Amino acid sequence: MITLYQLHWSHYVEKVRWALDFKGVEWCAVDVDPFTKQQMKHLQCKTTLDSGRQLYTVPTIHDAATGAVVGDSSGILVYLERAYPSPALYPAEAAQREDVTRWMLWLDSTLGLGARRLAYTQLALEHPGFLGELFVPRLAGANGGRKLKAKIAGAIIAGVLTRRFRFLHNRADGVFEQLEHCLLTGAERLSSRPYLVGDRFTAADLTLAALMRPALVVPYFRDHPRLQGLVDWRERQLQAFRREPRNSYETALHDIRRRRGWALGAASWLPASQRSEHSPVTEIPTLPVARNDQHSVGRWPVIQAPLWYVRLALTCGLGRTSYS
Repeated sequence: MITLYQLHWSHYVEKVRWALDFKGVEWCAVDVDPFTKQQMKHLQCKTTLDSGRQLYTVPTIHDAATGAVVGDSSGILVYLERAYPSPALYPAEAAQREDVTRWMLWLDSTLGLGARRLAYTQLALEHPGFLGELFVPRLAGANGGRKLKAKIAGAIIAGVLTRRFRFLHNRADGVFEQLEHCLLTGAERLSSRPYLVGDRFTAADLTLAALMRPALVVPYFRDHPRLQGLVDWRERQLQAFRREPRNSYETALHDIRRRRGWALGAASWLPASQRSEHSPVTEIPTLPVARNDQHSVGRWPVIQAPLWYVRLALTCGLGRTSYS
């Protein structure tokens, strides 16, 4: 039995769930407290962030059959391929295996990080009550994020996330542009072939399909004219492997947007006319490990969080667009 330590809404966790189901191994999930990670304290497995700090992160697995404890989604897929080789998620040819690894680590470090950052920003600005339900369900309750406690908790959590993931610097860091380049690269690659590497589904395709999910919470990418072929490709993969297209908060946000008819979808510094000017990446870089962009929030984050949240709301630069 493999135990998966998870935040159930995480796209990196969905990547691992998909791989576990693909391999047909027996597994169970443990939901982790996102603040204390108390459920993981007995594990000797911490992830090194870009800052050099080491933290317990999800997803992490513990395989009772081998005693292995493995963190990081791509590291977990590598482990599963070695311990449970059939059915295979990697090609047999060495060169193609290297290509799969190159795609997977690059997607982790670009698509995965950028989609998380921008999707959380959308939630924080459009319906912070959902964040309260996700992070502190016992306090916030379950009512579509509409309870006052959920809204207050969500606003505080939104402020903490703003600091941890640099939401205030989304524009300066070029997050929209980097994510767009990444997705356009995948779209270009898949416009003339069914899979990223070789002639069958691999860990690279699984990574792309799983990590795209929060990107589609962001209207700029959901409605991007040059990405509709990629969105359709992802839908085909989800159907083929019987994966859910949205999780609960994405479905709830979609329903709210449809009822009110708008979303924060206009990035003021990125006119729609520029969408045709960005070119795909011509060569996928080789990365030694996937990046992890979490930052320290400093001391007393709960006290400062409302100020960070107000700053985000005032300076985000996102405007309303119609939604259907």
